[in-house]
Amino acid sequence: MSDSDSGSGEKLGSNLTQLVQQLEKIEFQTDRDLYQYARILRALGLELHMRVAMDADVIGAILAQYKGKWYTFGVQSKVRSKLVAAHLKGGASAAKVLGLSGIKMYASFVRHFIQPEIEAERKSREGKGKKPGFSIGDKPKGAPGKPGEGGKAA
Repeated sequence: MSDSDSGSGEKLGSNLTQLVQQLEKIEFQTDRDLYQYARILRALGLELHMRVAMDADVIGAILAQYKGKWYTFGVQSKVRSKLVAAHLKGGASAAKVLGLSGIKMYASFVRHFIQPEIEAERKSREGKGKKPGFSIGDKPKGAPGKPGEGGKAA
């Protein structure tokens, strides 16, 4: 996620400590706070994913250079280094899931809280023009109206 202004005037940075500090500052009072939380959590998850995945590659490469037993020609060390690095790769995947969970949380909030409000407001606007029960002076649906209207002589 690129650096962009948040609603509070702060920038979403790529620095992990800044992201954690921004996450700690959020107080859940409005829907904007949930949106900011989701954005920061996504940025944090992506940043952690990138760093841990790169560190896993570096550790795997360093451990693969270990000589090991002379008769395996270093193959044993390469296999073991991949096993060690795989644990960090799993952690990187977990960090990515953490970031995505924030986005899913906000989408769920929109679906379960905001959309019903919008639907209720739309339905109430549709119902305001209609009068319940008996009315006088309104044109009935599909009929020309009062006698003499609609081009017909009474």
